[in-house]
Amino acid sequence: MNDRQSPARARPFDRAGMTLVEMLVALAIFAVISTVIIGFLTGSRRTYDSTSDRAHYQQSLRAVFSLMTREIRSAGCDPAEVDLDGFPVADDLTLRCRMDLDGDGVTLGLGPDEDITYTFDPDIAVLQRTTIAGTQEILRDVQLVQFTYFDAAGNPLAATPLSLADRERVRFVDIAILGELRDGEPVTYSTRVYVRNG
Repeated sequence: MNDRQSPARARPFDRAGMTLVEMLVALAIFAVISTVIIGFLTGSRRTYDSTSDRAHYQQSLRAVFSLMTREIRSAGCDPAEVDLDGFPVADDLTLRCRMDLDGDGVTLGLGPDEDITYTFDPDIAVLQRTTIAGTQEILRDVQLVQFTYFDAAGNPLAATPLSLADRERVRFVDIAILGELRDGEPVTYSTRVYVRNG
């Protein structure tokens, strides 16, 4: 007899597969890795949303500050020399500025940008801009808008609303806006505007 076995009688390969314990260990490792990856992706998305909200809000604030600065800077522009009151209303939450941009001696005429009022409405958290054309919301999600007035020497004119004499002395206006991002994070911006005011 031959010591070698025939190919038909050779021992078959072991096809047992994974045991239940091995399967559970593999699933546990997969679950841990999945949890780490999902946590990382969720954190990344939250950071992206927060950064995007901040950038959008900053862009809106820059546009509002640019508009307000340009218009407040022109308050009292009076080429027709009719002794224009550049700030008929000046208090903490409301600022009305008038200017005669076209030199016709009239600020309540057809030019919608010659008599402008900025008002902060704390009840609806909105900064509004009013002209003869109507009122529009220019910034939402605002917690506070504060106008502070200074004379030519930089001294604050603190008694608001300002009297006619103090309104004529205004040479600088500080604008401070406190807003809030969607995630509740506060955002504060401020600027100082030099005004000609007569």
